Amino acid sequence: MNQLQLGIGREIITPAVGGTLCGYEPDHHSESVADNLTVTAFFFQKGNINALMISATVCEIQTALCNRLLAGLETEFGIPKSNIILCATHTHSGPNLMGEYGWGEIDMEYCESIFIPRLHAAVRTAIGHTQPVRMGVGVGESLVGINRREIKKDGSIALGQNPWGAFDPKMTVLSFADEDDKCVANIIHYGAHCTGAGKNTEITRDWAGVMIDRLEEISGGITAFLNGPEGDVGPRLTNGWTTANLQLALELGGVAAQDAVKIYHTVHSYCDAELSVLCAPVAVPLEKRIPLEEAQKEYEKYKANTVNIGAAMNEHYRQVINSYESNYKEVPYRTFPQSLIRLGEVTFVSFPYELFSEIGLRIAREVKNSRVLSLSNANGADGYFVTEDQICRGGYEVGMFLNGDVQGYRADSDTQLVLETLKNIQKLNEERKERNV
Repeated sequence: MNQLQLGIGREIITPAVGGTLCGYEPDHHSESVADNLTVTAFFFQKGNINALMISATVCEIQTALCNRLLAGLETEFGIPKSNIILCATHTHSGPNLMGEYGWGEIDMEYCESIFIPRLHAAVRTAIGHTQPVRMGVGVGESLVGINRREIKKDGSIALGQNPWGAFDPKMTVLSFADEDDKCVANIIHYGAHCTGAGKNTEITRDWAGVMIDRLEEISGGITAFLNGPEGDVGPRLTNGWTTANLQLALELGGVAAQDAVKIYHTVHSYCDAELSVLCAPVAVPLEKRIPLEEAQKEYEKYKANTVNIGAAMNEHYRQVINSYESNYKEVPYRTFPQSLIRLGEVTFVSFPYELFSEIGLRIAREVKNSRVLSLSNANGADGYFVTEDQICRGGYEVGMFLNGDVQGYRADSDTQLVLETLKNIQKLNEERKERNV
């Protein structure tokens, strides 16, 4: 019987206490472990098609590092890297695998001694222990997240809570059952920053950890979280944004857990699922680089900054200046490989960005024959991807989006990203139909 096969593997990837925590500043160190970080691998196989979906409870994985990891998995296990989606859940309370200027260097000792070996161990377990499964899907709403681009009295944008801003409350639970109708695994998809613990000193998966553990306890199946469009969505803390801490993250996790369990209990029908994969390029339009004189002027404002967005601006203008001193050739597009994995009527789509919520909503609305779940921080980490309407307001995410490289993204690049993604989804669906004819 040509039934969907699933193997699951999990390893603990908690770093030693005392290492740098990723996401706020380069010199912020852990002092204890609140809960263990994990990497969870789902290996899917049907006929001659196989795919890997991996959830790592870390902040982000630098694109160059991620490319190396995908190539290593392909070499060792024979799974084409195009058929692998490696996701980071975006907890700021874990090790630095991001490596952006202003946020600290990648912790390569951790990467080589813990992350890579245990990533491979999780995948090895998953591939070596497959079983036939059927899949069910539950969809509901959760108010764990909220648009975080708070508009101040003077019109400026700050990280906070914006109750009328774009936000997708949809939470999706994919559940997999064996031949005895026993749950063996779950995948939760939802879009919100895992930053409820704030600038804490504990190593933690943040609010998502409580949700994962509770659904595992209730269902009996290994559970992983895949973060959706979360670039402008923060945790909906009861006190706003003022004093995020571990206790507030755990409280929010309890809300997420109730929502996930409720949605899981709506899954009454399990059936065999088709498996389809595709990897295709996405070309995102770029602006021309700014004039040398402007770059030099702006660099003077930021050259003393070494932390967070100030450091990012420093690096951006320095790169622009250097580009005029080298043989840099401007290009019209930046291209990245997009991996799509379709399971039954659900299509996962990778983005190496922190997507704004509206982008995922726009993509999902246009696809009528499957449920599209866009993934942030998947197969790389290339910063925020904002919507055109938010550029005029500015703010942290917009500043990072416009000044991330020598050439910034064009203001309407969100539309191009949506169109390119829809084209890839259509291609995946057409190839799927051809196979089934």
